[in-house]
Amino acid sequence: MKSKDELDIYKDIDINIKSDTQAYNDKNPQQNISLKFLIWTYIVMIAGFALLLPMIYIKNQIYYHSRDISALWSEYSILMEENRDLRQKIEIIRFKQKVLDTLEIE
Repeated sequence: MKSKDELDIYKDIDINIKSDTQAYNDKNPQQNISLKFLIWTYIVMIAGFALLLPMIYIKNQIYYHSRDISALWSEYSILMEENRDLRQKIEIIRFKQKVLDTLEIE
């Protein structure tokens, strides 16, 4: 069981908390938001979204197109390298053919 002194301390703490809360409420009275302010807030938010959403969409489209272009460019460079190798092989085969033709004629 708690002694009388401990109970008095708890009462004092409770009174101090209540008085601090009351002082806070006196300094900051509760203010209601007007309907006009609320409507203007919604208008500003909708205008912000109307400006930001197309910009986000365009940036996403640019990203996906650039990714596709990058993939196509890498395929193009691979095909160009393969074309170069094939041309070299064709030239080697033509050279061998010419050499063999000259040897067969003689």
